[in-house]
Amino acid sequence: MKPVATLHVIAEAIRGKLGPVDISAVSAKIEALLDEKIEGVAITAPIIEGDEAGGRVDLSAIDFDKLAKLFSSRPRTAAEQLRSEVEAKAHHMAERNPTRVHLVEKLEKLVEAYNLGTVQVEAFFEALKALAAEMDEEERRAARENLSEDELAIFDLLTKPEPKLTKAQEAAVKKVARDLLEKLQEQLAVAEWQNKQQTRAAIQSTIRFTLNELPEDPYPESVWNEKVNAVWAFIFSRRQERATPLQR
Repeated sequence: MKPVATLHVIAEAIRGKLGPVDISAVSAKIEALLDEKIEGVAITAPIIEGDEAGGRVDLSAIDFDKLAKLFSSRPRTAAEQLRSEVEAKAHHMAERNPTRVHLVEKLEKLVEAYNLGTVQVEAFFEALKALAAEMDEEERRAARENLSEDELAIFDLLTKPEPKLTKAQEAAVKKVARDLLEKLQEQLAVAEWQNKQQTRAAIQSTIRFTLNELPEDPYPESVWNEKVNAVWAFIFSRRQERATPLQR
């Protein structure tokens, strides 16, 4: 099994460097051989992190009917193809919103169970489809909440896993998330602001000042401090990763 695992690792590394490349004809022949000769193929390739994977997969574009047909003849090929697409999307979504890390963790547990043989390929494929549907639903949540993706990320950081809010408090927290992004736009436009102590301090001050508008009851000082730190970490890491401004 080690040579097979090595091939999967090399393949993932190449995909990360080259981006999406159509090698379906060659891949189909290789995977058909694997399906024919090997009882099970362990998924051991490392998960690609950072911008190399970001935005490469649109779950709405996955042809599940085509995958289902492929599964009927080469189940492990279809499962690995779907796993790769779901994996890239899960990491991209978690980068956009840290509270979505549970999607990555769920996938990792599923892959581990498949590698250990406690989940058969049919159940693995169906579980991947269910996870893809869950991710698709999560991506629509920003529109339902009447927030941008970045506003939703801040809102989630302010409300998960606590505190529990009333409808009125929830509306107030959404307003804080919107106001914060609006106030930060000019400061975040400063080139290489992460390396400028004065700008970093100004951004931290803006975060603290704006989050001071959070409803007092559900945000005692200890919880409030945690939220300030979480939002600062998100703002800092997001601007480290990409040049485009946060969206309002």
